[in-house]
Amino acid sequence: MLSTRTEWLAAALVLLILLVVPAWLLKAESRAAHVGGIENPHVITLTAIADGGIWTEEDVVGHSYWRRRPKPARPVVRVGETVVIRLKSADVRHSFSIPDLEVGPVSVEPGHVSEVRFVPREPGEYLTQCSTRCGPCHEEMLGTIVVLGPGQTLADHPGGLIPPRKKCHLGDQP
Repeated sequence: MLSTRTEWLAAALVLLILLVVPAWLLKAESRAAHVGGIENPHVITLTAIADGGIWTEEDVVGHSYWRRRPKPARPVVRVGETVVIRLKSADVRHSFSIPDLEVGPVSVEPGHVSEVRFVPREPGEYLTQCSTRCGPCHEEMLGTIVVLGPGQTLADHPGGLIPPRKKCHLGDQP
């Protein structure tokens, strides 16, 4: 039984620690999730591949770089949501921009990850491009990002911004 003043003080201190520390950790975790007012951003990872001139959402590692042809990315986001695009290069220096959304250009170095953050305000399909000469397929290193408005689906944006490829063919694509 607790009878001395020291024992009561120690018990109160332990109880305080057991209550305060978990509450503090929850608050810190909540604060980390809301840094800069950003709640659950839409995160997209794109990898640049000079051979073929594409940005892809697929993982590109040693064997997949040489043995298969990844599909070009066509990310879909919504108006008003915070978008974070993580950019990687599988081979050489690239840069990434979405001119009509005033994103970039951002330098993309092999072995490093670059990030861009933005909030699209208007629905539509926007051209993405590499603006650093990266290889023989550089001129065709174009892609799109689709921004859906309220009630819209991907069917509302059939594509067609990118001209047919003439130099760098990807699998069955012309």
